[in-house]
Amino acid sequence: MLATMRSVDTAAPPARRSLDARDREAVLSLIKAVDLAQAVDGTSEAGLSWDSHVLKSGDHTAYVPFRVTMDGAADTSRPTAMYLRAVSRRDGVRASEERSFVRDWLLHGRAMPRNGETVLVGPGELPVGGPGIGSSRRGVADAAQASAVLSLQEREYEKQKRADEEAKKKAETRARDPFLFPFEDYYFFDLKSARTIERALALPPGEYDVYAALIDRARAKTSSPMILRRTLTIPDFWSDQLTLSSLILARDVRALKAALAGERQAEHPYTFGQLEVVPLSVASFSTGDALSVVFQMCNYGAPDSDVTAEYAFYRVDGGRRLFNRTEPQQFSDADLPPARAWETQAFVMQTVPLAPFPPGRYELEVSVRDRLTRATTTSAVAFTVVSGVR
Repeated sequence: MLATMRSVDTAAPPARRSLDARDREAVLSLIKAVDLAQAVDGTSEAGLSWDSHVLKSGDHTAYVPFRVTMDGAADTSRPTAMYLRAVSRRDGVRASEERSFVRDWLLHGRAMPRNGETVLVGPGELPVGGPGIGSSRRGVADAAQASAVLSLQEREYEKQKRADEEAKKKAETRARDPFLFPFEDYYFFDLKSARTIERALALPPGEYDVYAALIDRARAKTSSPMILRRTLTIPDFWSDQLTLSSLILARDVRALKAALAGERQAEHPYTFGQLEVVPLSVASFSTGDALSVVFQMCNYGAPDSDVTAEYAFYRVDGGRRLFNRTEPQQFSDADLPPARAWETQAFVMQTVPLAPFPPGRYELEVSVRDRLTRATTTSAVAFTVVSGVR
């Protein structure tokens, strides 16, 4: 099954409302707690878990949808505040000179920079099955080989042209302030029985420590925040190297009547256009389930695209050994979104019934080959299969 989507871009985020005294105090309390955790190199507290995926987006910034879950069940709904901060890491060392622009905004009324706003995904296309479900690979003849050489020459020209344009744009545009956190935001929500919040952040290529802190807004003066820390690595999706995004193991892919907008999109960061991907909280399936994996392949050759995706399943309990493979997926220009200058990316989805899989631990390895650039890239994700039907 193929699912294609145009590039993931950020859209205009919802306007920020003014904070009342209680909410202002809650956010400032969270900022202070994260300052302390950062200063003492604190680790995550028990009771919070994090899951995230890294996707290619626009403007040389990756789109990172994430889930923060509080362990255990909640008896009642509680008004909760969450503060999120990304701190740069350079050569394995966390930066110490970056400061909070949210604090500056709350205390001094300074303008909130755009990189502090909630990240949204612009409406796109992710049709289940997609136009390429019946695609077949074109024959590779001598004429096609000659066309590939010409396409590579054209691509190199487009690369140089784009580099010149980006250099000019960068010179004309104010660069990000290196003394501000590369991403920072806060959220308010009612913590219900699921005890899970989904949002997204945007980061350029690099390594970061991400802090998430939560507190009961009604008890901000008398309670201590819960703090989670994770280190994220954002790959450079904007090079000439064929690469894959995170592999998202999905429990479901739901069709929506219309694309979400505004705050609803912010609250459902795994929604792309009119399709919502429901990622697994725990990578575990039953033998009655079907495994669905969703990912982006980026920087394949175009035009005259000829890309193959292969899926191999390995048993990893008691050694790694091949269990089975699916039939390769083969994509041409007719199956993929229109390429922009030196930017190619497409969402791909594969679904595999797990009835033939005995209970155990497995690893799915996805390999993508690009005939035009003669490049190959591979990524893997682990999962388990248990007996029965859930």
